[in-house]
Amino acid sequence: MLKFALSRAEALVLFDALSRLVDSDGFADAAEDLAANSLLCALERDLAAVVDADYAFLVARAKEELTEDIED
Repeated sequence: MLKFALSRAEALVLFDALSRLVDSDGFADAAEDLAANSLLCALERDLAAVVDADYAFLVARAKEELTEDIED
């Protein structure tokens, strides 16, 4: 089993992006789809924000947090 650490902001942004990708059937084959769904489920277990009423706001704040140090 592979283990790695993500910040809460990274996990939330990754969850949001993977959710959209899974919903769009944007994978090349069933193996990619299954791997993405496994990661999505793991993230969902650890993210209470997924069921939060302010989900969109929390994702927007997480994106800001991750990109605040990027220079234009």
